[in-house]
Amino acid sequence: MGGSGIPRRHSLVDQSLTAIQARITSRHWEQHLPSEETMRSQLNISRVTLRKALALLMAQGWIHSQGKGKPHRIAADNLPPVAAANTPGTIVRCLSPVPELEMVYSSRVILDEIKSTLAAHGLRFEWAHHASLWRGEPAKRLEQVMGTTDTAGWMLFRANPWLQQAFSENHQPCLVLGPTYPGVSLPSVQVDNAALGRHAAAEARRLGHQHLAWVAYDIDTASSLQTLEGLQTLPAAGDAPTRVSIVADDLTTEGLRQSLIKTLTKHGAPTVLMLMTAAQVLPVMGILRELGLRVPEDISLIVRDHEPFLDRCVPLPHRYSFDWQQFGRSAARLLLANMTSGPGAHPVKKLLPVFLPGDTLAHSCKS
Repeated sequence: MGGSGIPRRHSLVDQSLTAIQARITSRHWEQHLPSEETMRSQLNISRVTLRKALALLMAQGWIHSQGKGKPHRIAADNLPPVAAANTPGTIVRCLSPVPELEMVYSSRVILDEIKSTLAAHGLRFEWAHHASLWRGEPAKRLEQVMGTTDTAGWMLFRANPWLQQAFSENHQPCLVLGPTYPGVSLPSVQVDNAALGRHAAAEARRLGHQHLAWVAYDIDTASSLQTLEGLQTLPAAGDAPTRVSIVADDLTTEGLRQSLIKTLTKHGAPTVLMLMTAAQVLPVMGILRELGLRVPEDISLIVRDHEPFLDRCVPLPHRYSFDWQQFGRSAARLLLANMTSGPGAHPVKKLLPVFLPGDTLAHSCKS
């Protein structure tokens, strides 16, 4: 998992062009593109980047200009048949506890790739936000959700063991975005978090660290458990014991602050923090500064995932990434294969993460 495996970086213009193409082929936008202001807001890009992407789309024949102040017209050749969106059994629904608008950039790239791949097969992708399936007594609600007659297949995002097991027993075409729990027979696409954890543990030990802390929310999710399993392979330092602690993040700044204070003010405190998500980087660095701890002079930091904003953080975090577009394509193709071969096929696609070195991991000052 060395730096040589880093995928080629696509420019923001290329990424924007791909995102617009995906919205066209999935009929998210039909006949005309929305206003530039709407597209800028939805894609989170600048006016300059958007106009460069639109110029490329016009050159490639995807859209046509209708004059200044008028919306761009979408070329009919790039739209799938309208009937595909309304014919029974041609919608793939992704069940999620969070709305699509809250998805981070990497997840949006994955979803756009899924939409584009499915659209090429006459299928429409629909994000189905049903938080009720993650609380209370969800069985009745799930029965209603699964009763739709126009669903060709399902995807599960952040699915708990109960939901995965329910689909495993139901035998409808279904794929898990992420790892499955023990005893669940469903195809899945996932990052090899156990391998990631082992690599992070080996890097920490190489630099003399003996105590590492896993800073995470949803501790019991399959991806968190797999990461923790990998971290717990932290090699012993001769006769000196090694430790892996857990710092619980309740998704509030104050809760995270109290958890870190409790862990870092104890005797034998961890010298490396492994963060679950990129979103934790800024609050954790701020809290460490409040505690008078410098990164990496006093404490090191590694992040399990990557988002583009991290490239401008100072210091630059050590982090892991993977090919987001490959993840999306693999997910769509595995589900399509499952829909064709039937519920007996349970392939698992694991993507190896890529280690992106930064400036937040240093030799332990306590070694």
